Amino acid sequence: MSYNLFSQTDTIKKVVLSEQVAKQVVKDLLKGDICQEKLLLKEEEIKNLTEQNEALVEIIKTKGEKEDIKDDIISIQDKALGWFSKPKLHGYLGVQSLSFTDLNVIPYGKVNLEFKKLNVGALLYVSDNPNLKYGLILEYKVF
Repeated sequence: MSYNLFSQTDTIKKVVLSEQVAKQVVKDLLKGDICQEKLLLKEEEIKNLTEQNEALVEIIKTKGEKEDIKDDIISIQDKALGWFSKPKLHGYLGVQSLSFTDLNVIPYGKVNLEFKKLNVGALLYVSDNPNLKYGLILEYKVF
């Protein structure tokens, strides 16, 4: 920061100043004092903002750690309750006979939503008969 000040251009060792020149010198000196005060205020403002920034960074870090701990606790609780695995959707196509000796097979399609211990789905049998047979599936896993 540089100012073009009148008092800096008059460098004679012994000086007699007119009233007008003396007023300009006083103005220059006051400007320097005001600039010094502004500088101190700005430095104080920067210091305060830096402290606030550090405090906010610490708060964000603490909240992030709390969130991680919360996620860990939820994961542990889900595992304890058995909810940690998401349900899976499966689709099957196959054939079915009514006995081992019967060679007439019935094609079918099946859609299942599989949970840890429970399966829910729908079954559709396709046959020569124009009436399609369908049903719901509800299975509980025993072992």
